Order: sequence, then C-alpha cells, then structure tokens
Amino acid sequence: MKLFILSALITVIQFSCQSDASKTNNRKHLFYIHGRIIEEQGKNVYSEVFGSYELDSIISALKFQKSHVYYEVRKEDVEPRAYAIKISKQIDSLLQSGIKPNDITVIGASKGAIIASNISDLNLNPINYVLLAGNNTFQESTNDWKFHGQVLGIYEVSDSIAGKNYDYWKKSDNFTTKFEQLELNTNLGHGFLYKPLLAWIEPTKKWILKQSL
Repeated sequence: MKLFILSALITVIQFSCQSDASKTNNRKHLFYIHGRIIEEQGKNVYSEVFGSYELDSIISALKFQKSHVYYEVRKEDVEPRAYAIKISKQIDSLLQSGIKPNDITVIGASKGAIIASNISDLNLNPINYVLLAGNNTFQESTNDWKFHGQVLGIYEVSDSIAGKNYDYWKKSDNFTTKFEQLELNTNLGHGFLYKPLLAWIEPTKKWILKQSL
C-alpha cells in the first residue's frame, strides 16, 4: 500500500476542496501517529515481545465510509515537540480550508500519543484526540501540557510501559471541553496498540462520531 505522506497533506487537501468542497467538508479527517518502534525499525517491524505492528491493518480499520486517514512512517528519533508543530500547522490548514474542528481527530499511539499530547497543548482549536498508551510517571514529571479540544485517553492495565491512567492530566489545568478515559483489560501489555483490536478501535470511532453531534 502506498503511504500517504503527511508532508503532502496541504496540497492534496487544497486540491480536494477546490474540486468539491462540500464532499471534503463532510468527511472525517484522521491523523494516525504511530509508536516509536516503527521509527527505529521501519514499517514492517516485528517485536519479539508484542509481535508485528500491523500498521496497514490499523489504518484500514480506522477508516469511515467518508474519511481521510493521514499518516507517515517517521524517521528515527523524531523530536516530539517539533513534529507536533509540523502536524499542528497541517491541522490549521485543514481548518482554514473549511473543515470543521469536530471532523478532525488526532490518534496517537505510544510515542505517537506523546506527540498528540503536544499537539493538543499547542493547537487551540477544539479538535478531537485519542491517546493510546500515552501516560506514565515520567510524562507527568517532565511535561506541563495544557490540553485543548476533546480528549479520550485509552490505557491498558497490563501495560508496564505506558499503562497509567490519565487522572493526572484530567485533573490538571487545561482547556478541554471533554476529557474522558477508558481502561482496557486485554492482557496484551503495550502490544494492544500493535493491532486493530476492537477493544480500542470501536471506542475510538464512537468518540469521533460522538463529537460530531
């Protein structure tokens, strides 16, 4: 499957709006931001602990009938804040083209959730976020995020890497209109985000649709 590279996003969206703005504005626009292991080993990565990171299957599972899913296989050691600035600017371009904030969702997994948290801190618009395995004690002690938009945090209780709940961030000063969280019990540890499990895919899609009401 040919990757849709995020750096090409602005040109493609502007072209779509010019050709049929009504269709583009009725679509869901999803940014999927993957975990660190793909940075380190490439798209076809295999973890001896968690198995294959099924990126293509995840992207397919996230699609709605009318949707665009944007993603990029990042290079090694991307700095989260700098990458968040890049994606935030692309989100702003979508908004300027007429896309409604509640039709834009950022879905981040593991390091991707750290990037998504930075986007929510940077971008003041009320777009949607889904954070998969995005919290632990280290993140709480080293960041001062002020979240914006509608945030759903999903964590897996057996995840020893980033399985902490989002109570700290939910109770912190932020600018969210909604901040909810979901506890999973798949017993897959951090590997729950490696596959398009219904346990997180279905709540993610419901969250996206819920914000459109």
